[in-house]
Amino acid sequence: MKEYKYKLDPTSKKFNCPQCGEKKCFVRYINNETNNYADPEFGRCDREQKCAHFHKPTNTKSYEPKYHINKVKLIVSTIKYEILNQTIQSFEINPFVQYLFKKYEKNEVDQIIKKYNIGTANMYNGATVFWQMDDTGNIRSGKIMSYNTETGKRTKNNDGKPKINWVHSALKKTNYNLKQCLFGLHLLNDNVKQVAIVESEKTALIMSLEMPEYTWMATGSFLGFKHDFLKPLKNTDIIAHPDKGCYEKWSKTAKTLNEKGYNIIVSNIIEKTEYKDGWDLADAFAFESKKNAIKQAKTDLNTTAEIQNPKQKTKSKIN
Repeated sequence: MKEYKYKLDPTSKKFNCPQCGEKKCFVRYINNETNNYADPEFGRCDREQKCAHFHKPTNTKSYEPKYHINKVKLIVSTIKYEILNQTIQSFEINPFVQYLFKKYEKNEVDQIIKKYNIGTANMYNGATVFWQMDDTGNIRSGKIMSYNTETGKRTKNNDGKPKINWVHSALKKTNYNLKQCLFGLHLLNDNVKQVAIVESEKTALIMSLEMPEYTWMATGSFLGFKHDFLKPLKNTDIIAHPDKGCYEKWSKTAKTLNEKGYNIIVSNIIEKTEYKDGWDLADAFAFESKKNAIKQAKTDLNTTAEIQNPKQKTKSKIN
């Protein structure tokens, strides 16, 4: 395996972005030989939609900070099941669950809640907890997000930032080593031959209700579509559905992974529409249903597509 001179800092430490100026959203590069940071301008901004600054170091001198980064192999932290179980209740005050009850049959929503271990948090007036459980049953953490009961959209603070938190942060767990995984990864088993991937946890749930014949998982963010997250699915057919505006970058990632033995096809069903950037399958289904055209949307999704892979050709029912 090729050894690179630099890598992005794997710790949680973040800096102000030199491009957009946003605070604590910039991950800097580290020199693998010295464990020191590269020059301050080299790194990646987490604000991939609004900034997307990504500057890789080439033949540059190593930046010498006053502190030194030690290489330590950290143990992945987990949450106890009793914490998860305490959240599987109080759905009458959970705005997102109530939104689902208005759109779908109660028994169908109840099944999805159980299937994905959806919880209710005390913060943000009953916000939804999307638990990240890996394929071995370990609970990595839970993402807490607040939604509007009427629209199903995320709510924001007065500063315009979404109301979002993590269970381990809410519990004030110190030195917590969060290693995220796909939302829904716990559903992976020998019987699952095909997985549909979206960005939003909310969309994964809605699509599970709309098209329960498929196993839906979510990356949790645009940057979550990567090898580390997808590795458990390497022997599974993957159909990725990026948000509008993200098709090109996800396609590039899929091409790289397919060359390494993955079976991934990236759908352009949202990209080829006139929806605005940031829209996803859930938005499209909500919009199309108002026009009484949801049957057409499902027909498009079920159009047979062929996954081109160096090892084999596999038929997929999702375009």
